[in-house]
Amino acid sequence: MITYTSATKKIAEEAFQAALLGDLDKVKQLAGHTFHLETCDEKGNSLLHYAVRSKNLELVRFLTEAGGLDLTWANADLVTPFDLAHIQAKEHPGDLAAEEMEAWIASVCGFSHEACYRNPVVRGMYPDPSIVRVGEDYYMVNSSFIFFPGIPVSHSRDLVHWETIGYVAADPDWARKYLGPLEGGRGFWAPDISYHDGWFTVCATLRMNDDADCIQTQFVARSRKPEGPYEKPVIHKVLGIDPSIFHDEDRRTYMLLNRGARIMEISEDGKECLSEPELIWYGWDKHGPEGPHILKKDGWYYCFLAEGGTGIGHKITVARSRQLMGPYEDCPYNPIMTQKDPAAAIQCCGHGKPVSTPDGRWYMVYLCSRYLDGKWGILGRETCLDEITWTPDGWPLVNQRKGPSYMAKLPLNGLQKPDPVKLPYDGWLCPRTIDRERSFVSPEGILRIRGEGKDLNDRSCVSLLVKRQPDFNFTCEYEMWAPDEDGYRDAGLTLYYDENTFIKFGIKDRCLFVREYVDNAYVRCLEQDFEPGSSHVYLKIVTEGLKRSFYINGTVVGVLDHVTSLCSEGLKKGKRFTGAMTGVYNNGTNFICWRQHRSI
Repeated sequence: MITYTSATKKIAEEAFQAALLGDLDKVKQLAGHTFHLETCDEKGNSLLHYAVRSKNLELVRFLTEAGGLDLTWANADLVTPFDLAHIQAKEHPGDLAAEEMEAWIASVCGFSHEACYRNPVVRGMYPDPSIVRVGEDYYMVNSSFIFFPGIPVSHSRDLVHWETIGYVAADPDWARKYLGPLEGGRGFWAPDISYHDGWFTVCATLRMNDDADCIQTQFVARSRKPEGPYEKPVIHKVLGIDPSIFHDEDRRTYMLLNRGARIMEISEDGKECLSEPELIWYGWDKHGPEGPHILKKDGWYYCFLAEGGTGIGHKITVARSRQLMGPYEDCPYNPIMTQKDPAAAIQCCGHGKPVSTPDGRWYMVYLCSRYLDGKWGILGRETCLDEITWTPDGWPLVNQRKGPSYMAKLPLNGLQKPDPVKLPYDGWLCPRTIDRERSFVSPEGILRIRGEGKDLNDRSCVSLLVKRQPDFNFTCEYEMWAPDEDGYRDAGLTLYYDENTFIKFGIKDRCLFVREYVDNAYVRCLEQDFEPGSSHVYLKIVTEGLKRSFYINGTVVGVLDHVTSLCSEGLKKGKRFTGAMTGVYNNGTNFICWRQHRSI
């Protein structure tokens, strides 16, 4: 798809209006001479988005069958023409035109609106997915960087609905030693999970600061249970990133690392390196080849790579060999997954790992990014899912090389949500480690933090609890109080990226404030006198894209527009490819409590 420019705006608006009115003849006339059918409006709506609203099925059939437009193409809000048809039929029961429209679209797509899933399947900062199936259960890990507990392990029974069931790096003393000194954006990169002989093994790059004696180390930990607890990890001082573990049929075990696919033999338990890394395939694109995974199928070793860098142009490629050590031949269909359309809502598709279902089908989880205004990746990288089909000559294709799907048929029949799991911190995270003598989450969900007199720009500050920002638009609201009635010495809500960029919405003594910190200084500040009165106040932040509105006890106290500092692209400093977080903080020295009332 392409987005119209000012030169074509008048023609495009004429075409969109004709489609909205269901004027098939006018659409055909414009398409035949002056209008490109693949043109989208400024919000990513295609001509089909307009045509479906007209309820003219003949027009929709023309655009789909003759024009080749996609009924599952999503606009910037991830709304598809199929969605619009479903909404019309639901809002107008008995409207035969609306019902016929939805039924026809479902027949063309091959699934009903109720029997589909949406990408990204896991939203917010869940990058670099790795997956393994054990029986009918699927387990996935994602990068967690400096946030503790580290390396979340998620469980699913249908590849679509995921529940975090535990963490691999969950010892605060270990984290204090290894994560404590790290700058934001470092820490656990690109973990991998595998299963062999009753053991779950998770490896990841533990990326250190640039002044460390070994800046890229490889973390390996094992457990009999996917949720943990995991054994004390082993750290291998072997340079490289994105490790994965491959267990061959002869019971020998290997670790792969970038650049390209380098492979070394390790002990079965992952605790010893038995050889030096050796390059077996440098990739198809040869630009930033990383994220190697090996799959053995039908006598072939398939080597998957993430190439092109983790931003725009990211891709998944594959090669194969009859021998583990090669030589490997490039897939003639490379890249097997990438986003070719600059106007699409889902971008930067790469870093994938395949998994099979019990009935022999194949899927791939991979990372993606969504951008505000085409350039602000505030959510970080997320996780997508698409089906793999195998060509007659034995090559895997992800979603038929069409790029990421926006809606697709559920992989398994019915909705199979995993059982909810109550974790000790209920999904709350803290940069680097948690001081359990200072931070608590009660069984009732009450957050309690004793401050340590440090601001959020201090890497040793752990007096905050955060969760991933769930989407571009959301609201969070908390009740806050000081149980010892000592007042608020600097406590409230935070919108947090790292120690270099964050926003504080809080109370200090009798001052209510909103402060935005960027690089090394507070750059925007809103303040007003405030008398708490009772010890309980209600703080709310409404997020609408790059706009933030701040409320206390139901009254708006300030608005910050164009908040780009919470985006990966908002500052060039260090390693910035995580994502925005939201939560609570206490930079005073007393106890403060919060109860979350709303987060949507």
